[in-house]
Amino acid sequence: MYFLLSTPDFTKIELNTTKVKVHLRNGIAVILDQHLDLLGRVENDMVEIETNFENKLEKFLYILQDGVFIVSTKGLDKKSEIKGTHVYVYGRRVREVNQGLTIEDSAKAYAERNTFFEKEIEILKVKIEQKAKEDSKVSRSQVLLLNSKALLLKEEVEFLRRVVVILKNLK
Repeated sequence: MYFLLSTPDFTKIELNTTKVKVHLRNGIAVILDQHLDLLGRVENDMVEIETNFENKLEKFLYILQDGVFIVSTKGLDKKSEIKGTHVYVYGRRVREVNQGLTIEDSAKAYAERNTFFEKEIEILKVKIEQKAKEDSKVSRSQVLLLNSKALLLKEEVEFLRRVVVILKNLK
């Protein structure tokens, strides 16, 4: 089975995947070779895969933000040399759960980004107030531009919080 996990800054491809486990709204989908075509949202933000490399079974667990997946028996690329079931998973952010990902390091990263986020919110509030004083008509696009930065930071902080929660539940 072919497995592709992709985010804007991370890509993982596995060619010898034997099983993919994804949580859906109505249960768990265990995807094996020759699985029916399927499309869905990853509900619990986790994807687990098993690979068989040189007769050694390896398991990988990934934590995703806003993950979606596609299972196709024909693949999305008609010119692909790889036949069989293809599993594609896309998300905004991803963390691989491995020996290097500890609860302490994740909690520290969360605390740092949360502090940075709170400081940025205060700075943005001051900027908006200054713009309002300088110009009685603060354009909506100016406010949206300032708020979009805050929204991206908030999503990153929420993802890091979710990583910490999942790691605590796994231990």
